[in-house]
Amino acid sequence: MPVLIAGLALPVSSALAGEDDGNAPKLHEIHNCLSGNRAKVTVTGSDVDSVVFYVDGNRVKSVTRPTHNGTYVLGMKCRWLSAGAHRARAVVTDTSGDRQTLRFTITRGALTSPRFTG
Repeated sequence: MPVLIAGLALPVSSALAGEDDGNAPKLHEIHNCLSGNRAKVTVTGSDVDSVVFYVDGNRVKSVTRPTHNGTYVLGMKCRWLSAGAHRARAVVTDTSGDRQTLRFTITRGALTSPRFTG
């Protein structure tokens, strides 16, 4: 059965308090996907030491090394999610040991086939 993944980023950061110095971690690239593919969430920021991703309160992945372009990425198979909205967060630890939480939602909705009406 085909499914659709959608994401909504809701960052909880110092930027909301007007304290953004341009180096704060940011949530980017929440990609949609179909069943059999992967959902993708990307975190960027300077002075990031590690990022731990959680979905529905369960630890999904810990990333301690950035990709070649300096991003920390969660790639997750869509089939592991049930239909509906899933609360997720990325806990970012910087090089000084401070932690910041970036919250987002991943929604999996089932695609249905059109009904025959004739």
